[in-house]
Amino acid sequence: MRTKKNRFNLGVSILLLASILVFTNCEKESIVNEELNTLNTEQEEFLTKAKKDYLKENGINIDIIDIDWCSIIPNLSGYYYANDGGHYYVRHIGNKVYWFGEHPSGIWANVFKGTISGKIITGSFYDVPKGKIAGSGSLTLSIGCFGSGFTKVSGSNFGGSVWTKTTRPSYLPRPRQAGFGVVNDSNNITGRWVGNDGGIYYIRQIGNMVVWFGERNFVNGRPTWSNVAWGSRFYSQLWLDWIDVPKGNTNNGGILRGFVEGPNYISLGHNTGGFGGSELRR
Repeated sequence: MRTKKNRFNLGVSILLLASILVFTNCEKESIVNEELNTLNTEQEEFLTKAKKDYLKENGINIDIIDIDWCSIIPNLSGYYYANDGGHYYVRHIGNKVYWFGEHPSGIWANVFKGTISGKIITGSFYDVPKGKIAGSGSLTLSIGCFGSGFTKVSGSNFGGSVWTKTTRPSYLPRPRQAGFGVVNDSNNITGRWVGNDGGIYYIRQIGNMVVWFGERNFVNGRPTWSNVAWGSRFYSQLWLDWIDVPKGNTNNGGILRGFVEGPNYISLGHNTGGFGGSELRR
C-alpha cells in the first residue's frame, strides 16, 4: 500500500510541477508578446513622425507625389532596441555608422564602426569592459525600409539579428565597474578609466587596436554626453577618432592624441571637436 501511495503522491507532484512550468512559460510568452506589441506601436508612431519631418525638411508635398519609402535611406542616427535585449545608440555621418550597444544586465557592451554601401552596412564590433564578455568580430547588416531598423546578414560571435528604431527610453543603463581588464600594465590599457572631465571610459586594447566607450554625469536617467573612440596605439602613443553617440544629448566629434604615461595613467592632448578631458586614470 505504501508503494502505491508513494507512486500516487509522486505522480501528483509531477503533474503539479508540469502545470507550474507550463503556466510560467505561458506567462513569460505573454509578457514577451506584450512587450513586442508595445514596441511595434511605439515604432509606428515614431516612423510616422520621422516621415513627416523628412518631407518637411526636403520640401516635398505628400498630396502631389507618391513616396517609395523603402528606396529612401534617411539619417540613421538614433536609438534602436534589438532582439538580444540590448540598447543601441547609433550615429550616422556620411557613409559611416557608429554605435555603442549594451545589455541592461551588464553582461555585454560593444562598439561598432561600419560603412554604408547601398542598403548594406559592413563593419566590425569590439566588446568593451562595461560588459563582461570580451568578444569581437565582423558584421554585415541590411537597412530596413526608410531606416526602420537593421537585420543581420552575416556575422560571427554576435547574438543580435534584428534592430528596431524607436523612441529612446527615459532611463538608460548607468556606469558600472569593469567586467574585464587589467591594472598596473603599461602594455595593455584594457579596463575602466576615470577622466578629469568626470567621464567614465571603458577602454579595450587588442594588439595595436584601441576602442572605448565614455559617458558622464547622468541626469534624469541619461548621461549628458556619451562617446565612442576608435584608433591605434603605437608604442606609448594613441591616435584616436571620437564621436558622440545618442545615449547622451551632444553631437560632437573630432580627434584625440594621447600618451600612455604609465600603467594607470594616460594624458590626452591635441583634442578637437570640444573634447574636454586631458587625463585618464585607471
